[in-house]
Amino acid sequence: SAGRGQELRMARGVAVLLHGKGGAISQARVRRLLGAGSQVVSLVPEKAREKKKPQAPATAATAAPTAPARGRPASYLDLYKQSATRCPGLSWTVLAAIGQVESSHGRNNGPSSAGALGPMQFMPATWKVYGVDGDADGKADIWSPYDAVPGAANYLCANGAGKGGEKLRKAIWFYNHSWDYVNKVMGVAEGYARAYT
Repeated sequence: SAGRGQELRMARGVAVLLHGKGGAISQARVRRLLGAGSQVVSLVPEKAREKKKPQAPATAATAAPTAPARGRPASYLDLYKQSATRCPGLSWTVLAAIGQVESSHGRNNGPSSAGALGPMQFMPATWKVYGVDGDADGKADIWSPYDAVPGAANYLCANGAGKGGEKLRKAIWFYNHSWDYVNKVMGVAEGYARAYT
């Protein structure tokens, strides 16, 4: 409910986090409950879901390829966790929250009305400075989550995110010049922290 969402300090209209053990949560059932327009994204690594029961192949929005190539993580969750290590002091939950708010974990890669591109919605000029070749395939690709998520960690770190507190909030503000955006990202990050750590 909206009241429960406020109590949990969740960002309104952005995310509902569900936590269950042993495959107790069905994405299809959640989608039916929330309605056809809802976006349901699992942060459980695809391999863990496959062990529980066979499922249809993952889409780019729900998980990265299940067989890691060139050291690629097996899911967005793993990618956020791995990328956060580029910036000591930065929680993976902040990267995951930005990924949720910006593109719903790769489901809406743009371009945005402002010209931002890819799963982490970088402006091309910012990407030229902070983009990275996260999967060591020889190119820094703004459209690839394997490059964009570590690129976001790189950009946040350059703006002081690893120092936490107000420095973290200011680094998120540099990502998108809106304090409402900062509050939304922090709210989603807190939700992920409660659910996964």
